[in-house]
Amino acid sequence: MFKKILVPLDGSQLSEQALPLATTLAEAVNGEIILLRSLVLVHMMLPEMAMEYDWLWPADSEDGSRREVTGYLANLQQNLQRPNLTVRFLAVEGDEAGAIVDAAETENVDLIVMSSHGYSGFTRWMLGSVTEKVLHSAPCPVFVVQSPQPISHVLITLDGSHLAEKAIAPGLEVAQRFGARVTLLQVNALLPFGYGEPLASEWAELDTSQGLFNQMHKSSEVYLTEIAGQYGSDSLPIETQVIDGLTVTSILDFVESANVDLAVMSTHGRSGLRRWLYGSVTAKVLRSVPCSMLIVRPPTAELN
Repeated sequence: MFKKILVPLDGSQLSEQALPLATTLAEAVNGEIILLRSLVLVHMMLPEMAMEYDWLWPADSEDGSRREVTGYLANLQQNLQRPNLTVRFLAVEGDEAGAIVDAAETENVDLIVMSSHGYSGFTRWMLGSVTEKVLHSAPCPVFVVQSPQPISHVLITLDGSHLAEKAIAPGLEVAQRFGARVTLLQVNALLPFGYGEPLASEWAELDTSQGLFNQMHKSSEVYLTEIAGQYGSDSLPIETQVIDGLTVTSILDFVESANVDLAVMSTHGRSGLRRWLYGSVTAKVLRSVPCSMLIVRPPTAELN
């Protein structure tokens, strides 16, 4: 259950796009939101008077940064107060990714909700830096907000493995909180899970019978139907979709054609990898998908 949610911020409106989604998730269960911002100390020349400059010394920089960050977070805390919601904030020192992971572990949070973009000082908080560093080590699921769109259609991708199925429960919880419809998707690429465009030509040359395609397709349909029957209900109907094609391309195409607002994926599937790898299916989808993503890392013990 997503009862305690950590929301990292950098002071920008883009990073604050995570707040409405986090608020909706937490408020539904009388939960708690922890606002987090890292202190950035800037040593620079500042104008002391007309045409003259003086150094801003480290102590002054630290005090000024702390006041600015604390005031910013306190103002957000006040604006977010609800009868069914607890809001508090943390102003910490250190690099952004490390501060986020440390806070998530120390506070034992259930979910991190963060924007994939933002702006902090002189450097952009870009997807591929802070967000992916957090995904390397996050002790809980990470909701990467790439769009402020309301969540009305949730896609959960599966590959038949128990590790990929770890995305089901978190994905359905979000769908229930937002009253969204759910689609389970499996892509049959007839290639090791995780391979993509570079092997497309080799795949096309494989001597694979249509019978094998049909057998895999039907097996996937049965599998998804069983999952939908296990987790679905009258209040939460679950649709299923099986696609034969390249994994990443098929997922991205479906997201766009089906107007998906949230894609839910595990960082490990048949690959059995123990860490977030450049080139993995989830990483490739995250870099290109136009919607938000909920990314689930199965416990390390289950990967052995």
